[in-house]
Amino acid sequence: MPVIEILLPLFLCVAVGFVTTRRAFLCERFIKDISRFVLYISLPAVIFSSVTQLDLQQAVNANFILVYALSGLLCMLLAVLVSRRFLKLGWLDSYINGLGSGMPNSAFVGFPIILAIFDGGMAQAFLLVVLVENLLFIPLSLVLLESATGQPVSYTQRLATIVTRLRKNPIIVAIIVAVTVNLLGIPVPQAVQGSVSMFAQTSIALALFAIGGLLAQSTRLAQVSRLSVVAIIKLVMFPLFAFGLLQLFPVESDLAIALLIFSASPMLSIYPILGGLYQRHTFCTNTLVTTTVASGVSLSVVVALIS
Repeated sequence: MPVIEILLPLFLCVAVGFVTTRRAFLCERFIKDISRFVLYISLPAVIFSSVTQLDLQQAVNANFILVYALSGLLCMLLAVLVSRRFLKLGWLDSYINGLGSGMPNSAFVGFPIILAIFDGGMAQAFLLVVLVENLLFIPLSLVLLESATGQPVSYTQRLATIVTRLRKNPIIVAIIVAVTVNLLGIPVPQAVQGSVSMFAQTSIALALFAIGGLLAQSTRLAQVSRLSVVAIIKLVMFPLFAFGLLQLFPVESDLAIALLIFSASPMLSIYPILGGLYQRHTFCTNTLVTTTVASGVSLSVVVALIS
C-alpha cells in the first residue's frame, strides 16, 4: 500500500482537530476532555478487547522488548550527554531532555497508525511497548528527575511516588485487568464485549483529533537549540538505533514494522504534564508540538521504507 494511502487519512484527522480548535469552533477545554476520554476510555477499551483475545504465551517476545528498551535507553543517555557537554544544561534539564528523547507517544500516535496499517491488529506490539515504557522508561526518568531536584527525598518515597503514578495510569490498569481475565479464562459477556468494541472503535479518530487540537494550542517557540536536540534524537536516532539493534536481535516482520513505527513517533503526550512538575511546562509543550509536527516526516519515511 502506498505510504500516502496509509498516512493521509490519519494526518487529515489531525488537521481537522487543528483547524477546528484554531478557529475556536471548539474550546480548549473540549480538546482536553477528548484527550481524557481517549486516555481513560477508548484506549483502555482497545487494550481490553485485544489483550483478552491474545495468546499470552506467544505474546511475550524477548527480542522485541530488548530492542525497544535498549533503543530508548540509548536515546536517553545520548540526550543527557549532549545536554551536559554541549548545551551546558543542569542535571534536571538534561533529564527532562532525556525523557523526551527516549519515550515515544505510543498511545496517541504510534498505536493509531499501527491499527490503521494492520487493520486493528498488533495488540501484542502495543502491549509490549506499554510495559517497557511504564515499567522502565517512566520510573527511571522519574527517579532521575527526583534525584536532580536537590530535595531530601528517600528512595522509598520516590518508589512510592512512582508506584502511585503507575497505579493511576488507565492503560496500565487496563492491561492488568485484561491479562488477569485472559490468564484466568474468565468469559467476557457478549454485551460487555460489544460495548467495549464500540468504545474501542472511537480510539483512532479521537486520538488523532486531540493531537491536532493540542497542536493548535501551542505556545511560541523558545530554546530552539535545545528543542532541536530532543526532536532529532527522538525522531531520527531512536528509529536508527532500533533498526540497528533489529539486525542483532531480529523479530518477525510484522512486529519489526510495529517497533519501527513506535520508535519514529514523537514523545509521550503527557510530556508537558511531567515537565510541569519541575517547572518546565513551556519547554515540554513547545517540544511536544514541534516534534509531533515533524514526526509526519519521520513516520512517512519509516512507513515508505517498510511499504
